[in-house]
Amino acid sequence: MYRYGDGSPFPLDENFIETLTTAVESCTNAFVPLTELDARRAKAKEMRREGDAESGRLSELEKTLNAALGPHLTPSPKPSLTQQVAQKIAASAKQTIVDTKKQIDQRVQALEAQAAPKTSSDAVVKALGPFFNEHQLPKAAWIMSWDVRGTEPHADAVATAGKITAAFSLSPEPYRQPIRVDQLAEGVVVHMMRKGVFGKAKPAPVDLGKYVMVAFERTGIDHTVTLKENPNKTAAGLRFAVSESGATWVSISASGDSEGEPNDLDPDDVAPVRTLAERAAAALKDLITRRTLVDLSLSGTAIGDLEDPRNVPLELLAQLTPLARSIREKSRMSGELVLKRDIGDGRREELFVPRATLAMQFARLPNEYRRPFEDMGITAEETQPSITLPIRPPAPPTSTPPFPPAKPEVFDTKTMEYTDEDERQKTQVDPKKQ
Repeated sequence: MYRYGDGSPFPLDENFIETLTTAVESCTNAFVPLTELDARRAKAKEMRREGDAESGRLSELEKTLNAALGPHLTPSPKPSLTQQVAQKIAASAKQTIVDTKKQIDQRVQALEAQAAPKTSSDAVVKALGPFFNEHQLPKAAWIMSWDVRGTEPHADAVATAGKITAAFSLSPEPYRQPIRVDQLAEGVVVHMMRKGVFGKAKPAPVDLGKYVMVAFERTGIDHTVTLKENPNKTAAGLRFAVSESGATWVSISASGDSEGEPNDLDPDDVAPVRTLAERAAAALKDLITRRTLVDLSLSGTAIGDLEDPRNVPLELLAQLTPLARSIREKSRMSGELVLKRDIGDGRREELFVPRATLAMQFARLPNEYRRPFEDMGITAEETQPSITLPIRPPAPPTSTPPFPPAKPEVFDTKTMEYTDEDERQKTQVDPKKQ
């Protein structure tokens, strides 16, 4: 169990210090190509402005030339040499101006293409890969699928948290072949309607132990298990959909298409099929730990199609901000983010990261990209601990009389020592009495 620095329970069962550290590094790396995109956009915008101004000047030049050549361009049955020269000059100038405008527009379009949002989307996905490959956002919901029916086995997953959807490819190892049902669960028998030689269809027991699982999908707590009678690709099979409320089955063809509508399983058969689905999920759960980020989407729009891809890392940081700020508020050590973990035997392990270490990551970014990190409360300035001891009140006055004032000291030239005034006087006076 994880706890805040003040000992109160932390809502997630994970080392959020590592999650936060990786998020800061990944988002910083994602903002670097976005900063370069901003520079290309500014350059393209300035080039567009200059191109429009230059095209306007060329249009004015064309008007000026036409006005100057106008008197010599009057049509006549037999144009003079001057008229012929004027016509050639006008035609040549017009064509040159048209070609020049076209060249200007082509250069502007080339810069605008380089400033398109999709030019940085791949770099952003690559930069955020280390975070999504190793960590997940709070309250992420997962969908995982595994299929060995094709020429090559494949597995993939999708994680959705708020507006962000991350798509992954998974390594299918070591499950590259169909898995026998009896290796996952024993005694899985279901009753299905089977038509006999004579009479109507009747429920008949079907032992699924010799079937093989060729595909599996998990969506939250719902599972879909696809079985075939044998590993042969031409074999028919069954597909079971298991939900919290029950289970259904449907026959599938060799190509994997459903044959008819799903049928409700007999209530007595739901439990063994549910056990099979849960055992399959347990066997394949580690596939998600070997994932590779493929694409990111924001509110259903792929990052390559977003007008502003910076919104993806901004949304990622926004989802982590509430927990980051609460960790800061409940960390007792100044300048640190602290979590504690119960490790048994009455002991706790402390996990921490100096905020200055995190701030060094994004210090190189422009101000507009540093602001979301600062909003998380991970800036480098020192702060007082969130828990402080009360100020001790002043001590009450006592009745003990104060010490008498110290007596002044004088230097005795005879003894060459300092002594107080009373002793000196005594030394000087007593010899006369004797």
